Amino acid sequence: MSLFGSIEFKSAGGGLTWGEINDLWATVLGGAYQSKSGPPVGWRTALRVTAFLACTRRIVEAVSTVPTKLFLKPQGGSRTEAYDHAVYELLDSEPNEWQDPLQFKETLAIHCAVTNNAYAFINRVRGKIVELIPIIPTHVQPKWRPDRTPYYLVTAPDGSQAELTPSEILHIRGLSWDGLKGLDAVQLLQEPLGLALATEQTHAMLHAHGARPSGIISVDKNLDEKELIRLAAWVKKHYAGLDNVSRVMILDNDAKFTPFDMKGVDSQHIALRNHEIESICHGMGVLPIVIGYPAEMAARAAAETLVALHLVHTVRPWHRRFEQAFNRQLLSRAERKEGYYTKFMDGEFLRATAKDRAAYNKDALGGGASPGWAMVDEVRGWDELPELPNGAGKHIYAPLNAGPIGDDGVPKSALGAAAPVPPKS
Repeated sequence: MSLFGSIEFKSAGGGLTWGEINDLWATVLGGAYQSKSGPPVGWRTALRVTAFLACTRRIVEAVSTVPTKLFLKPQGGSRTEAYDHAVYELLDSEPNEWQDPLQFKETLAIHCAVTNNAYAFINRVRGKIVELIPIIPTHVQPKWRPDRTPYYLVTAPDGSQAELTPSEILHIRGLSWDGLKGLDAVQLLQEPLGLALATEQTHAMLHAHGARPSGIISVDKNLDEKELIRLAAWVKKHYAGLDNVSRVMILDNDAKFTPFDMKGVDSQHIALRNHEIESICHGMGVLPIVIGYPAEMAARAAAETLVALHLVHTVRPWHRRFEQAFNRQLLSRAERKEGYYTKFMDGEFLRATAKDRAAYNKDALGGGASPGWAMVDEVRGWDELPELPNGAGKHIYAPLNAGPIGDDGVPKSALGAAAPVPPKS
């Protein structure tokens, strides 16, 4: 079956707005916008900037590596995994024929991180969703009809186009101005990325011509043009470039080599590169410490607190965006009313160290005078361990002196059954 075998495409036509023309030229030029610093900035060149790549990876890995489940929680009932629902299989095992759930979410997440838009075609057969097919963001244009209903103009590889309804497209958008299309992160960070690329190219050129910043050669007598050319050729051949770093310099005619110390302009160059790292992190909503900046250990004293902030202010918003899109576009209104919903298993982030997990599990199980709030089988399930036999792990601990008292004066357990009463002495 072809990618869009059930979609009717037609030749592109009609007028374009200035913004659409700008985006079209960016697509023709490889998705790049011209920065004032000189280098063109597109998703390919942006990902060559290590700070942008690191921020993108942190977002992508935080989304793709966390399991996503479909649950059913009827009103007044308990939560159970909806194994029999078609969406459960798509999110947990096989979204399409060539991707597993991690790869599928990884594709959507990198599209979201870079363009603030991710699209997937919802392939339905007889009303049932059978696969989710990612679409490159540059091939989709969200638009409004005159009556303010949205639709998606999808461009096929051969240039033909088709109009799809919101029910046919899974659209996960990031920060948005009009509520229809996310703001392209690369375009928003066009100048910081362009300056970072230009600065990196300049720094690379300094290393490529290593003799230039290293020092000055002086002689006591005047040299004619021929002698200057010979001296320059000698230095270039034997001492310039990375292959000749730290070689002992041998000169004749009482020539002297005076090395240069780092000047203010060099310090400014390094400071500028550091500033661009911070600017890109700010624009991507990722704390610099998460991508390993700054490198000084003294600056990492509060790393644990900062990582917690990263989970709250960067990771959790992306999880909720994906959850809400899955709920709204993969589940019908009737199914949502029944209690179906998707959930990123954020508890994975609590598994930092064995010591922290042990303390967390101990509090969950309870003991002594402290009541528990999780069954033994639930705690074992967090570590992928099997349930205890004969229902031994299906009880929540409650201290006898803290349990509720029934009308007959007999203490009740946390599950509602009568708690065992000690025999009279």
